[in-house]
Amino acid sequence: TSITALLSDPSSSDDHTAAAGTPAASSQAASGVTARVTYVVDGDTVRLQTRDGRDLGRVRLLGIDAPETAHGSEPADCYGDTATELLARLTPPGATVTLTADPRQSDRDVYGRLLRYVDHQGEDLSTTMLAAGAARLYYSVPPPVRAWEHQLAAQDAQDDARGLWDAC
Repeated sequence: TSITALLSDPSSSDDHTAAAGTPAASSQAASGVTARVTYVVDGDTVRLQTRDGRDLGRVRLLGIDAPETAHGSEPADCYGDTATELLARLTPPGATVTLTADPRQSDRDVYGRLLRYVDHQGEDLSTTMLAAGAARLYYSVPPPVRAWEHQLAAQDAQDDARGLWDAC
């Protein structure tokens, strides 16, 4: 099943220690590697494991910010659950993904999550989530390498009132 098909058919499914702020280019761990999805945390975060079973922990998709899901007494943001459901359909547990670091970005965020592009079936999941209107751009300085591609997808979703641009 292609990612494009998943967007149009909601029933489809198919111990790195660098500190936050460390440029990803300085580390080869968990970059350019193939991993398996073990759990979708929310619309911009997945838990991954390498082929040999090493837990990579939580990995944040670079370039996007999905609405939050409920945490404790805090309710979910508008479209938070829907964004999480979409990412789970795109990358169900067991799906194989490829991680790529961005040399312009930190290796980890302030929560200790690896920051990576996550590609599935040759498509950047950040771009897919933006195109579906399931996430907003996450701005950083300097901009990520794929910022232009992400910006085009986000603008197209906003112009067409897809996803959160219509619902929220």
